[in-house]
Parts: sequence; structure tokens; C-alpha cells
Amino acid sequence: MGQQECTMELARTDDCAAVINANACYNQFRFRNSQTLQCVDGTDNADRARKACKCCSCVGKVMCDWTKQQNLC
Repeated sequence: MGQQECTMELARTDDCAAVINANACYNQFRFRNSQTLQCVDGTDNADRARKACKCCSCVGKVMCDWTKQQNLC
């Protein structure tokens, strides 16, 4: 699944909450490496990647760019 537009409906989902609520963690790692994925609440890296790709637009361009650089989406 690729990047989606961040609608209010999408932002309210549990998947996106797991991505949006991790902003402080993203700031710590500054989207430098794969550790950033650990900021997202999920059952495993595949689940975290799915959520990050689905909801990156709710965080911002930097998140979407990072998911592409990490070949997650």
C-alpha cells in the first residue's frame, strides 16, 4: 500500500495514531536511519512499515520521503 492523502478520517484511525503519536521519537532520530521505524507502534517491522506508508502524509513530507528512502513503500 502506498502513500495516501491524510484525511480527517484517515488521521483518526488506530494505524495513523500509531504513526502520528510518535513525533517526539522522530525528532530524536531525525529520520536518519531505520531506527525511526521503531518509533511506530506495531506488532513487527512489517506492521510498522505498513502503517508508516499508509499514514506518512499525516506526519508530513519528511516522513513520506523517509519511507521512500528506506524502501518501505
